[in-house]
Amino acid sequence: GGAGEWNKIYEYTNHDSSVNSVAWAPHELGLVLVCGSSDGAISVLTYTHSSYSWDSDKINNAHTIGCNSVSWSQSPAQGKRFVSGGCDSLVKIWKQGEDGHWSEDSKLEAHSDWVRDTAWAPSLGPAKQVIASCSQDRRVIIWTCKDGGA
Repeated sequence: GGAGEWNKIYEYTNHDSSVNSVAWAPHELGLVLVCGSSDGAISVLTYTHSSYSWDSDKINNAHTIGCNSVSWSQSPAQGKRFVSGGCDSLVKIWKQGEDGHWSEDSKLEAHSDWVRDTAWAPSLGPAKQVIASCSQDRRVIIWTCKDGGA
């Protein structure tokens, strides 16, 4: 195909420091972007076709000192979820509630220094979730969660 022309359609300026990571949600969730910033906040931007507008939801103090990484769950059937990594050495999982607001679902503690990146693995079926995190502490940790029971 031909090289089309790229145009800026939206600019989000509601962070107070460097924005370090952006990730698009799985296509089933529509045009949804999560952004992690050094100001400690995470923003979720959602495009609404009916009004041709972007709505934003900001999670303040998601990570003290800053958020370095964001990555979406690849199992949208289990709701909107993403993982984040921060300067507080924590990996956190965030879930959107029925009311549309985001809250911390899980806090994974094993790193001893800044978490630099996080990645949610492609779906291995509804029963098993796998996340990877890497840190300044020179380690990569692979996390798993069997949803539902026990």
